[in-house]
Amino acid sequence: MITLSNNWSTNLVRNIGLSVTALNRSAERLASGLRINRASDDPAGLVISEQMRSRIASLNQEIENTTNVLNKYRTADSAVLQMRRSLTELRTYAVAAANDGGLDEGARAAYQTAADNLVGSYNYMIDNTSFGTQTLLDGSSMSVADIEKMENYDLSSAEAAEAAIGEIDQQIESVDATLSEIGSRQANEFESNLANMRIEVQNLSAAESQIRDVDYLAEYASFIKNSLAVQAGVALLAHTSKPSMSLVNLLRGD
Repeated sequence: MITLSNNWSTNLVRNIGLSVTALNRSAERLASGLRINRASDDPAGLVISEQMRSRIASLNQEIENTTNVLNKYRTADSAVLQMRRSLTELRTYAVAAANDGGLDEGARAAYQTAADNLVGSYNYMIDNTSFGTQTLLDGSSMSVADIEKMENYDLSSAEAAEAAIGEIDQQIESVDATLSEIGSRQANEFESNLANMRIEVQNLSAAESQIRDVDYLAEYASFIKNSLAVQAGVALLAHTSKPSMSLVNLLRGD
């Protein structure tokens, strides 16, 4: 039996208590994956981490908002591109109808019917292309563009068809300008902003992780060290001449 002073035993119990506290802290960090679980762990680090988290949350919401707007523009872009193809097809019919030789009345009537159908489809897209409840091409308050509707073109004669070609060309020029504007906003405003915000979120998340998250290798080493310290202290205390109620109280949490 080892006989040691009461003061030495008391110090030993106190050191065991400190090791148990450190052991519990390491166990908590390993379980949570966080180096900072409460303000007392690192007051300044916690404040910085929370500020970063707030900024990340705001950026994520901005990303969601911008993505919604971008999807709105993509919807409009797709519709206008389809309208542009309709204009190309319509012009083809007008050029065919402008041929003064070799067309009988049946062929010219077929071109007229096809042209009327294209105009109807074109105008329908202006009225009905929408994103949610927002119409996109009619110039309303939440729309992306203001595209003018077309009247039916007269292809009943070569002269009328020639005049229609000029009017269709004007409509094509207007639609091309709309496509260019929509595409430019997508690429230079929304997609660029999205890329910048996503990079910022990535950088902030990495920095916040360095502050808040636990270093598993270092913390596990600390856990092992404190565990060994507790075991060694308890073993040494068990060989002293005086049973220590302080150790019992410590382990009970008193």
